Amino acid sequence: AKLLRILQSQELQRVGSPITSTVDVHVIAATNRNVRELAAKGQFREDLFYRLSLIEIQLPPLADRREDLPLLQQHFLRHFSTKYGKELKGISRRAQIFLIRHTWPGNVRELENAIGNACITAQGKIVCDGDLPEAICVQIVRPDKDTGFMTLEEVQSRHLEYVLKLVDGNKARAAGILGVSRATIYVMLARRVRQVDQKSNLSA
Repeated sequence: AKLLRILQSQELQRVGSPITSTVDVHVIAATNRNVRELAAKGQFREDLFYRLSLIEIQLPPLADRREDLPLLQQHFLRHFSTKYGKELKGISRRAQIFLIRHTWPGNVRELENAIGNACITAQGKIVCDGDLPEAICVQIVRPDKDTGFMTLEEVQSRHLEYVLKLVDGNKARAAGILGVSRATIYVMLARRVRQVDQKSNLSA
């Protein structure tokens, strides 16, 4: 009620003071709850909700915007390198694969904690997959229905398809995430086409 009054009148009184002061502020409020539903259920003041929601920004979960992962990783890497006094230069390709495959139920805060943990445990100048929390390095490998297991080329090509899908087919960005050249991306794609053609010929 006090916050609502300040937002409506732009006036406040300090504790123990009879003087009313005028304030001119912008309030930014963030939450991971659906406040609109809470207000409808009477679990959040509806008048306060409408006062705060003059402009609403819906931010998708990290799992739905994985193209942001490389920038966020580098941001947290620089932050924790400075904080812990380390000269960390980057994240290994294998570690990046685990990071991009993770579902991130804890969103950006979980990523921040994961990079922070990795920066503490890293022994060299590159963060490796062994430095990441164990929960992120759990990898599910689905066996191929024909052979029982996927070949290494099949794993690579499927992961490439997955990364390309995340970056909307941008081969330069995919190359940056995977730590390879754009030429290598084209080679891997050509190899994938040959694999599909071979399977089609066998089935025919």
